Amino acid sequence: MLLSRLLLVLAAAFCVCAASAQPPALESAPPGIEAAALSRRAAEAFAGQRTYLEAVLSLREPEGETSVAIRFRAWRERSSGRSFLRVLAPEGQAGTGLLRLPPNLWRYAPRSASVDLVESARLGEPWLGTDFTLADLLGPPAGLGSMQARLLGVDPASGADGMQRAYVLELRPGGAAAEGRVIAWLSLERATPLRCDRRGADDALVSSLRFDDVREVAGRAVPHRWTLTRPDAPKRESRIELHEIRFDPAFDDAIFTTRQLLQSGGALAAGAAADARLGAPGGSPP
Repeated sequence: MLLSRLLLVLAAAFCVCAASAQPPALESAPPGIEAAALSRRAAEAFAGQRTYLEAVLSLREPEGETSVAIRFRAWRERSSGRSFLRVLAPEGQAGTGLLRLPPNLWRYAPRSASVDLVESARLGEPWLGTDFTLADLLGPPAGLGSMQARLLGVDPASGADGMQRAYVLELRPGGAAAEGRVIAWLSLERATPLRCDRRGADDALVSSLRFDDVREVAGRAVPHRWTLTRPDAPKRESRIELHEIRFDPAFDDAIFTTRQLLQSGGALAAGAAADARLGAPGGSPP
């Protein structure tokens, strides 16, 4: 009899704990809010018609040590989908280049002075030992602004402190359930991305990407720190920290050429041009 009562008490306590661990129920979104428009607004925190950025991509292992720190610059053009990325550090990776001319992506390896074509399927693979993918680096992360969007509602207790209200979107590539989905939290005020959870075809959590250190840049609320974690390695963190981002700067179309890709990147690493311009391929930055 005593054992039965004890089991009932434990079962009740378990139910209470399980209930408290569940996310709060979503509220209905205000009328007239379009999911696609929200997704595009969220993407604008990372990309203009043309965008230049400089950032450091790092990996922190469970022991608390930073084992990878990759400094890079990137140029992107929204209308054409073209993008160019140059690794500046560390020494072993410096000069590595990525040139995206849809539908192709080319990679330059300075050590072997070789160029190879990267298959489109590899855009979703981890890059240089971190958990960020090439797709995250060459465009707005987590498919914001590009995947099909559906508004699920409003989360009344999102954010790191659980006090921020946020729209919750479901993003799917082409609407295909078999390819998994992304659940995105966007602030009510400006649709600033707060968090994106990537889920697989079985709806199991694959990774969680959180955004913070929001700063005002050219009238946009831009998260300058992106932290990616995976449930299978919760103490391992991949992080992107923006050192600089410019929206719609002037830069030459010559950036998006294979001749630019074949440059070693040494001159570029020496210092950024004031307007994010590169000289003609083969020349040094102004």
